[in-house]
Amino acid sequence: MRLAPTPISGSLLLVPLLFAFGCTRPEVEAFRISPPPVSVTVSLPERLADREGFQQEYASALRGRLATRVVVVPEGVKPPVGAAELQVDIRDISPASGQPSPAAIGVATGVAVGAISAASGNRGWGVVDGLFWGLWVGSHAAMHQERTQDRLGYRPQVVRAQIRLVRQGIPEPLWVDSVEPVEVVEAMDPLPPGARDDDGRIREEEAKGFARVVVQKLSSHFQWVRFTDQRFYEDPAAKKGDLPSRGPEPTPAEPKKD
Repeated sequence: MRLAPTPISGSLLLVPLLFAFGCTRPEVEAFRISPPPVSVTVSLPERLADREGFQQEYASALRGRLATRVVVVPEGVKPPVGAAELQVDIRDISPASGQPSPAAIGVATGVAVGAISAASGNRGWGVVDGLFWGLWVGSHAAMHQERTQDRLGYRPQVVRAQIRLVRQGIPEPLWVDSVEPVEVVEAMDPLPPGARDDDGRIREEEAKGFARVVVQKLSSHFQWVRFTDQRFYEDPAAKKGDLPSRGPEPTPAEPKKD
């Protein structure tokens, strides 16, 4: 005989759903439904050469990409009351040559696996285990670097960052995440053959790839959809005909990697 569901069993089914919605902070949900204008700030390591150039390149790429999702405050324009701020802390920008070589990765892996194997009592096979896994990891690291070089036509830099979205009057960040080097590399596009030795063009594409990753993370978290055009905030207090110190920074539409 089949029993009809009881009110208690029906309520238990609602618990996971209520828990999921209950975990969303009210201010985060309010931001998702009706986001205010967002400003962008980028910080970089003090030791970085041409720090100002990198800062301008990355901030411009982020504003241009973000403006296809929400209203963005242009550089030099005062944000309105209640605005949000995307704080990007780029903690590492270093040449790809600074990455560990496949051989170094393989040796480090082999030593670690061999030590663990020996410590677990497998003393006779510890060296063999370390050699096998070291060669396997090293060869895969080499193939990955070769695929990246072949796909892009150039060697990108290592970019690692922490990102936060904050809003005026709210002490806790609305959203926090990180960006790893592999994410930026996968989001980058190849350059034409004539531009693959141009450091300026490579840096521009690196900044665009970084912006794609950040905005994609934001869009997934807040369920944003893409506008048909870029949208920038205009200060209503400014007199008609007056120009801001720095206007909107339109960028060409990028249909790829959305």
